[in-house]
Amino acid sequence: MKISTTRLETFSDCVIAIILTIMILQLRLPDLDKHDPTTHQIIYYLKNLLPNFVTYTFSFMMISIFWTNHHHMFHLLGNTDEVLLWQNFLFMFLVSLIPFATAIVGANPFIPIAPAIYGTVMLLTSLCLTLMRSYSIRKKLLHTDRDKSVNLKISRISIRSRTKAIIGTLVYLISIPLAYVNVYFSYACFIIPPIIFFIPEGTENEKLAKKLVQKNIQNDMQAE
Repeated sequence: MKISTTRLETFSDCVIAIILTIMILQLRLPDLDKHDPTTHQIIYYLKNLLPNFVTYTFSFMMISIFWTNHHHMFHLLGNTDEVLLWQNFLFMFLVSLIPFATAIVGANPFIPIAPAIYGTVMLLTSLCLTLMRSYSIRKKLLHTDRDKSVNLKISRISIRSRTKAIIGTLVYLISIPLAYVNVYFSYACFIIPPIIFFIPEGTENEKLAKKLVQKNIQNDMQAE
């Protein structure tokens, strides 16, 4: 079954938007004194909310990085297939668990199981992204062009991106047992993947980007 990459990206964008909305809804103040709320009360509750806010900010950044790399991966594809479609559904499911893990860490930041759960969710999400990258390369779903230099660039970008995803997955794997040694070691591991993923492996120049966009539009029209 031939599937439009644009339609798949649009669906994924909608799911991620909903996930981010759900996550922000978890940040709310407890019920204050409705008759006479004071500045002291609000400051007190804001201080208690700080761990949740820090965790929310970090998770928002990670979901944004996942979305950016997901976007660039599909930008490099010439077409998709049903297997990649279901892998994408799995990826969306795992991303949807991030707000749940975020709430656990925000409420219990110093209990080892909290960063262990967070690390597990991030591990599975990174692993799924790695599998999607590997599958697209192995099944030759990448964009192909008459210009061999363009194909070489796309291949190099995809392989570098897969390598970064593998490194991020291994770091999250290490963070899980480290949570039971010292939670700060686990949190230190969480900082490494964003550094690795921060600059996505997308198109390297405008000419290549233009070719890929035109090719994807043609594929979408044929799929319809």
